[in-house]
Amino acid sequence: MTAFVIVIMIAMFGMALDLSRSYNRKAELQNAADAAALVAAATLDGTPQGIDRAVTEAGATAENSTFAYNTDSVTWDNAALKFATGADGGTGGWMDAATAKATASTIFFAQVDTSALDSRHGNIQNFFMPILSPALAKTDVAASAIAGRDSLNALPLAICANSNTPAAPLSSGELVEYGFRRGVTYNLMNLNPGGQSPENFLLNPIAPSGTVGTAMKNRMDVVGPFICTGKMAIPTLQGGEVTVERGFPIDPLYVQLNSRFGTVAPCQSSTAPADPVVKSFDLASATWMKDKPDNLSANSLAAPDPLLTVAEKPDGATNTAYGALWTYAKAVPYSAYASYGAVEPAKGYSTYKDTDWGLLYSPGLPQAKSYPNTPYQAAGGSATYKLGRNTRVLHIPLLSCPVPAGALSTATVVGIAKFFMMIPASSSALYAEFAGMTTETALGGNARLYR
Repeated sequence: MTAFVIVIMIAMFGMALDLSRSYNRKAELQNAADAAALVAAATLDGTPQGIDRAVTEAGATAENSTFAYNTDSVTWDNAALKFATGADGGTGGWMDAATAKATASTIFFAQVDTSALDSRHGNIQNFFMPILSPALAKTDVAASAIAGRDSLNALPLAICANSNTPAAPLSSGELVEYGFRRGVTYNLMNLNPGGQSPENFLLNPIAPSGTVGTAMKNRMDVVGPFICTGKMAIPTLQGGEVTVERGFPIDPLYVQLNSRFGTVAPCQSSTAPADPVVKSFDLASATWMKDKPDNLSANSLAAPDPLLTVAEKPDGATNTAYGALWTYAKAVPYSAYASYGAVEPAKGYSTYKDTDWGLLYSPGLPQAKSYPNTPYQAAGGSATYKLGRNTRVLHIPLLSCPVPAGALSTATVVGIAKFFMMIPASSSALYAEFAGMTTETALGGNARLYR
């Protein structure tokens, strides 16, 4: 019996040894797949060049990995890397780099599967298990990893685009983006280009684009933290239609918006830091304008366009009708936009001078007096202030309107706008100056492993 038990024990020890080698190989390949997927996802920036960089970086990272107890190095094959619009493959499924580049603006997830590498990577020759059966002479293992963005630095507040045209010139040559003019202030709670009632929306911050989420208005405990941080727990708004609810609940959420002005509660100071400049704008401080503006924002029009402003239809506008101009952002020539192929450089487009106000804001002809003497345009509108955290700059999705009827609906995001908060929000108003458009590339959160 002792001899029989010894044989059984040796067989079990041998099987354990073979299985442990398979387990270790699996762990080695998993580490390589995780590292390659993470570096690929971090490189994706919504451009075809980003996908090319992802392929290069994933290969270089994988080839720095070893296996077989550090006795062999990974040999990369681009077939092991796939891309998608979502962690589950999204609407188009997993695709190779060449296919993904055709829709690069929606690609923010990467998958690495080591089974597509040379067979030696996952092939393990067993020593003892073949004793039980010749079919157990070798074991094949593989590892896969999916990585992508975990958040988007945009508010779950959406408004209608004043126009669905990304960019157009006025007769003066000024750039207009989705119907908004840089340097002009709007009440974001009182806009609607195609109706008589204001349209604004709560965008579901946890339902990925392309899916239908549930109502969130009854979950302010969930929505509130996203308003504090200015982030949503979804990686992209471009993977399909998003879930929205009519009537952004500003009454219970304006306090969270105002954390940018230093009144942190009920937000956490670690995740909702105040802006470097907390000075609230008031009309009396608009000393850089020759004439005191009528209102914080551009004056609203009368019927039949009560939800448009003189910035959109300036006929007959007076010199005080435009609100406080260029508090944070300056007007831009359309030619500057066109010369960069619609991609704004890191330092921004070239801008107009304050001496051009008479050209840009006719017939009212407001004039600059001591511009740029504003608390937000230090050094004459250079990047001095803009290098700060800029938490008063809200990143707000613009929707293609009209949005289908219903309290809960789906909508298409045409772009993400930058709006600078002029004053703390109230329970019914949010005054902010349009400062141009931004991209999901610039607003993407950190890459993380999904599985």
